[in-house]
Amino acid sequence: MRAFVAVDLPPVAQGASTELRPEDHLTLHFFEELPLERVPAVVEAMRDAAKGSAPFEVELRGVGAFPNISRPRVVWAGVAEGATALHALADRLRQALSSRGFPTEQRPFLPHLTLARVRSPREAAWATRFLADPANIARSWTRATVSELRLKQSELTPAGAHHTIRERVALGGPSGTPTPA
Repeated sequence: MRAFVAVDLPPVAQGASTELRPEDHLTLHFFEELPLERVPAVVEAMRDAAKGSAPFEVELRGVGAFPNISRPRVVWAGVAEGATALHALADRLRQALSSRGFPTEQRPFLPHLTLARVRSPREAAWATRFLADPANIARSWTRATVSELRLKQSELTPAGAHHTIRERVALGGPSGTPTPA
């Protein structure tokens, strides 16, 4: 199955912009293909990553783009407050997954919330204007408490990706606390 480990966020207001299609999570690790028999090992890794990590606050602020603002393909909001704690959690997850034989991303972790995907010249023109707008550069998008890791299954449909929570692990405690999905 296609899956990822993430922390969820409250919905981000789109305002009048129809181009904004914000996600509801910050992805910590993506699995292109996760065999069902390996899910228990992922949950163990999530528990290891959650050990001793108390819940923390994050604030999303500002905007950026991948691969860059000159050629935006993904428009994102960055993590301002809570970035250090989020990096530490992602690093612990990466190490726990690696110790269980999962391949890990070699690029540095860049916490971000996808706000929009750019797929056409019209959307590229919109993204260029959006990324240059001082109000968006300074905007606070949302605040949230990160209190658990979630393993989500991602199913691609014609209407876009549909995500289902498969497992949850609460932050804190000596072994992380599993919670019902």
